[in-house]
Amino acid sequence: MEKAIDLDVKRIQALTDATFAVAITITILGINVIPGLKHDDLVDFIFYEIIPALFIYFISFIILGAFWIDSHFHHHLIIKTDRISSWLNVFFLLFICIIPFSSSFLIKYRHHELSNFFYCVNLLIVSLLHLIMLMYTWRNKYIRPHISVLVYKNMKIRILIPILTYCLLIPLAFYISEWIRFLFLAPLFFQIFFGRSKREFIPPEKKI
Repeated sequence: MEKAIDLDVKRIQALTDATFAVAITITILGINVIPGLKHDDLVDFIFYEIIPALFIYFISFIILGAFWIDSHFHHHLIIKTDRISSWLNVFFLLFICIIPFSSSFLIKYRHHELSNFFYCVNLLIVSLLHLIMLMYTWRNKYIRPHISVLVYKNMKIRILIPILTYCLLIPLAFYISEWIRFLFLAPLFFQIFFGRSKREFIPPEKKI
């Protein structure tokens, strides 16, 4: 296996930030407005098409933001990398870039169970790749030495809970397709309101 170098970490961080910036930006392009509608038709179009589409956009934007924040913490802890770690990150970003398509697919076919299924599978694969990246960097000791096993386990739990949630949502996509999109918010509440403690990432010699 090739020797890991610090420069690769910085380039991975730059690629990750750029990819997330593009993915977050183009997500809004999944919403289209039909021109030439009269007043009454336009009002109906806003309530029955635009508002539901904006809600799906909101969910996708926040999900992408949550993945970026978690990847930001992950990269902040990495001090080394190698070819396998870099490729894992590339595949992670590949499925991040599919999220805008999944969101557009869900917007246009939100009443169809296949669009919900595709969206869930997309998020599940991203979460699985994120977990694999974390486990690989820990196993190869590419994470900063002051990070304890407890912190590592907490990081895994934060990824495993969305994975389990998406696994449960996949079969539900064929039964409650009209309401399942509201359940996409469930992992976000955990990621946003049950964040990491800042003290977990402070080296022992700097803690008071």
